[in-house]
Amino acid sequence: MARYLANTNTKEIHDLEANISSDKRALCELDKIKPEHKKDVYTEGEVDLLIKNEGYDGCKHCLPEYHTD
Repeated sequence: MARYLANTNTKEIHDLEANISSDKRALCELDKIKPEHKKDVYTEGEVDLLIKNEGYDGCKHCLPEYHTD
């Protein structure tokens, strides 16, 4: 199973294993990502590459260390 989920439409990456409250998790709106926009990301190295090479950003709620907006 993937550790991260990238939204190819918004270019936002979510940490599926983040230890955050359910209220904060709801702000990620993971259930609103259309299946065709979901991209499984398995490692932190892949996250780094998506951010550096493809313009992705970390979710401010579950992956704040990679959030830049």
